[in-house]
Amino acid sequence: MKLGTKLIVYLLGVVIIVMTIHGYLSIQQDRDNIVREIRTGMRGFTRAIQAALNNIYGDDKNLKATQDFIDRVGSRGNIHGLVVYDALGKPVAVSVSLQETKEFPDLDPTPILQIDPGPVFEGGEGMEGYADSPGQLVYYRAEPIFNSDNNLVGAFVLGRRGWGLSRTIEARRNRIILTTSTLVFLLCLFILIIVRRNISRPIQKLIERIREIGKGHWEQRIEVSGRDEVSFLALEFNRMCERLQEIYSQLAREQEEKLRLERDLRHSDKLASVGQLAAGLAHEIGTPLNIIFGRAENLLRRPRSAEEMNENLRVIRSQIDRIAGIVRQLLEFSRRKEPTFRSVDISFLLVGVKSLLQHKIQEKGVEVETAVSAHLPRIQADPDLLQQVFINLYINSLFGMNTGGAIKIGAEVTQDRDPLPGKAEGGPWLKISFEDNGPGISPEHIGHVFDPFFTTKDIGEGTGLGLSVSYGIIKEHGGEIRVESEPGRFTRFVIHLPVSPSQTDSERRGVET
Repeated sequence: MKLGTKLIVYLLGVVIIVMTIHGYLSIQQDRDNIVREIRTGMRGFTRAIQAALNNIYGDDKNLKATQDFIDRVGSRGNIHGLVVYDALGKPVAVSVSLQETKEFPDLDPTPILQIDPGPVFEGGEGMEGYADSPGQLVYYRAEPIFNSDNNLVGAFVLGRRGWGLSRTIEARRNRIILTTSTLVFLLCLFILIIVRRNISRPIQKLIERIREIGKGHWEQRIEVSGRDEVSFLALEFNRMCERLQEIYSQLAREQEEKLRLERDLRHSDKLASVGQLAAGLAHEIGTPLNIIFGRAENLLRRPRSAEEMNENLRVIRSQIDRIAGIVRQLLEFSRRKEPTFRSVDISFLLVGVKSLLQHKIQEKGVEVETAVSAHLPRIQADPDLLQQVFINLYINSLFGMNTGGAIKIGAEVTQDRDPLPGKAEGGPWLKISFEDNGPGISPEHIGHVFDPFFTTKDIGEGTGLGLSVSYGIIKEHGGEIRVESEPGRFTRFVIHLPVSPSQTDSERRGVET
């Protein structure tokens, strides 16, 4: 339930309860007022009757005159009836309204006839009260009858019907209910308009603006009108949006600058790797150049037959193609470019890097063992950036190794649920490992191998950027790289790259078919 709806329900509940209590108390107050008026009128009326009966019955004991008198009084207006009792409490005269049920079918004589005048004889004073009668209220009053010597000689009971009282109370109750209902309706309408205008609508606008901000639309603002709490909230929200927009713009600029620096760092590392490759490439290029030079010199010494000419030219062209391929690989590796993710075959990439560094491997006299699982899944990655990572790991292993050393390269898919520290979810992951049996890394250095410009090499032999750049590249691919080493025995770099489940499944289906 929305806040505005809750507020309306609570307010209306309070209003209805208050108005209901007010209506009930008003009806009770009106009833008490009407009863009070009736009682006041009845006192005056009974005193007049008492004075007449004191004369007619108290002194003369004239029962016929008494009967005629109470018959005239008992049939008037809303008088229910009149009963006269002697000194012994026995009825001596009953008005015709309490005797003739045919003439007065709506009157029930029982409530008046059952009233006991005993308390009047005992105390010599009047009494009053209500008598139970089906369908109507009967108010009665009993007064003593005295003679001229002020001796108590009898009593009378006068009953009054409550029709007028009931109709009056009912009419006032209906009026109060109608008034209360109208007031509640108007208050409900007023509260609904006020709440929707001043609470629900501003809060809804605030929610819409928050959703827009969630979509990245920082320029959204709320129109502020008034000086209530909701307006102050909207004003603070606008200020928060301005601050968030400034912070977002600053973060975007810092991120852009960071990306630019990372690209420059990677390019610097790549150029450093190119410098190390250049020495080895001189040997690779020198061999075909010597062959070309020898063939060309042989052709210049003396005339050759057409068949010999064609054979020498074919050899020269093949060696030129070999040189062009080596130079092309070097140019592609050193060229600056933005990361481009596409489907990559890791097995093919590892073979290409080994071919590119074959001269250094031979120069060091190191044996490279490759254990790559069959049917590795293709992953989404930038092949040039991964090539840079693999070259850095190769060069890092070759640097400290002596002749006869070995480098073991492995690649497999792991289904470990949590192969990486700090990862909430597990594989599938593509696990690539580079392990060498070189001197290893000392414990005090192993925690810094991925720090920029950290190196244990002599000045001029390394920049200390290779592993740092490799760490950033793997992170950018959503993976992890870690190092394990035991000085004097081995150093192992382990890379985990995420594999799309759909790609893994498709590769497996391809293998099965």
